Amino acid sequence: TATTTTTAEYSDSNSSRMAKKPKRTKRALIIDDSLTIRKGLARGFSRLGFEVDEAENGLQGFKKLKADYYELVLLDFLMPVMDGPDVARKFREWEKEHRPDFHQYIIGISAHANGKDAELGIKAGMDRFMGKPVPLKSLKDLAQCKPVVEASVLLDMKFRKSCDAIEAATARSDEGGSRSSRSSVSSTTSTFAKHSCLIVTKEMDPTLHSLQHIVEKNGWRAVVKYGGGEDALRLLKLRNWDTVFIDNDLPILSGINCLVRFRDWEKSSRAIQHKNVVIISDSYYHHSLPNGVDGVLGRPVDPSRVLQILDTASEKILLR
Repeated sequence: TATTTTTAEYSDSNSSRMAKKPKRTKRALIIDDSLTIRKGLARGFSRLGFEVDEAENGLQGFKKLKADYYELVLLDFLMPVMDGPDVARKFREWEKEHRPDFHQYIIGISAHANGKDAELGIKAGMDRFMGKPVPLKSLKDLAQCKPVVEASVLLDMKFRKSCDAIEAATARSDEGGSRSSRSSVSSTTSTFAKHSCLIVTKEMDPTLHSLQHIVEKNGWRAVVKYGGGEDALRLLKLRNWDTVFIDNDLPILSGINCLVRFRDWEKSSRAIQHKNVVIISDSYYHHSLPNGVDGVLGRPVDPSRVLQILDTASEKILLR
């Protein structure tokens, strides 16, 4: 017997979901090669209500800066792999092209840099310079300073917009399931049947949680694999997925290189080319996509972009 969902039940469910809207926590990033400095600053910011992310060298910090938004960033001057001014310079270049709507507030910190070094840091893209160690009182002042407060307001707006998009996807999925049940349509023939979506990333990435959530709430079956490029290649060969999201920053074999090898294998092993393969990356954009890649999804994940990709994939599936 088909289960039906009444308008009242749907309304109650929707009201409950709206009443439990998540709240965003303020975030700080500490980029420093000293574990002692990182942990001390992390404890101080945690007491002030911040969620703290850490990076132990400049390159790791640069990747984290591109992957997420923060209220403020503390950036050490002298570090292995990439020093602070280089991180600031490279990130500002990237930010100007890929994230022009948000200026990341970056504070340079050092126990040894002199006035000339501090000036070079500012020219490289840092907003401010502070000596180490940074006292707890200074952290409280930083948390309440104008650039951080303004960043919080803007990030709260982005977060609400993201939540609204996820709720829209959830509501659309609920409505679809309700219509399917009322008309007693089989799940194998319904427009809202669960299509398969493969998500491959190197590790449990918080920035991708919303991706899986949107995929599943939109009526798709998400298969998430934490691994490397070889794992992605094996799964691509295993079956023809309805949509695929592959992190480009995979170990051993990058997402792009994985797809190059897969397309070469595909030419001699399959009659039909796999469609709807999307790379998760900050380095590639639609005008510069390699052959064999159907789309790109940047970080942080834009819910509206995910919905657009899923809608396009659904239309192609119906035309098969």
